[in-house]
Amino acid sequence: MNAQRGIALVELLVAALIAALVLGSLTAVLTGLRRSDSVLSERALLQRDARLALERIAAMVEGSTRLMVPLEVTAGARDVLAVALPPGLDRNGDGYADADNDKNGIVDDDLPADETNDGGAGIIGIDDDGDGLADNGIAFTDNDENGTLGSAPVAPKKGADWIDAVVFYRVGSQLLERLPNIAPFNGNDYTVRPIADNVTAFSVTRVATGNRRLREVTVQLTLTGPGGETGSWSRRLRVGAR
Repeated sequence: MNAQRGIALVELLVAALIAALVLGSLTAVLTGLRRSDSVLSERALLQRDARLALERIAAMVEGSTRLMVPLEVTAGARDVLAVALPPGLDRNGDGYADADNDKNGIVDDDLPADETNDGGAGIIGIDDDGDGLADNGIAFTDNDENGTLGSAPVAPKKGADWIDAVVFYRVGSQLLERLPNIAPFNGNDYTVRPIADNVTAFSVTRVATGNRRLREVTVQLTLTGPGGETGSWSRRLRVGAR
């Protein structure tokens, strides 16, 4: 009787040890699966955010008729992108393009000497020429901030219309869009909003197409999630493609 009880106890201990080993293995597998699922989820979220941001940028670039930044003379990548507000955009549905500031049915037909009508050289608050300084042209009529006035209209009319700039740039970990308000009173009447978070890099490169009528850029966006997952996405966009 005593021998039988001893054997049963040993068997119980062995079974408990085996169960502990199995449970430990299962715990390790489940932990790995959770970690893998977390990585995949973060990657999917980053991809979604990058796709939405690039699609927003594409809508503005491909709907526009004018690439403002990077300048034509810019070599290499920039950290800012600016285009003129697309002439087909009518956000309030009044029958006039948002970029038609004087409501005469023609967009950007009567520009002032300060083409963006914002009181700054180039686009106010933006480093147009990539020299590390914003608004450092020789005057507010230095429309590309390059130190000359050659791009300003020789004889502006009433100057009742102006180029409404849409600007994309990164501040910290956010990619921002600067968009003119509906019916702006001048070029300083705009709203800035984030279109992507977790951004670690934003670069824009002007593409040499060999055709002066074509304006193309390559936009690259890099996002890094809280868990350390990183991804880069890029698109080549042509001004006026839509």
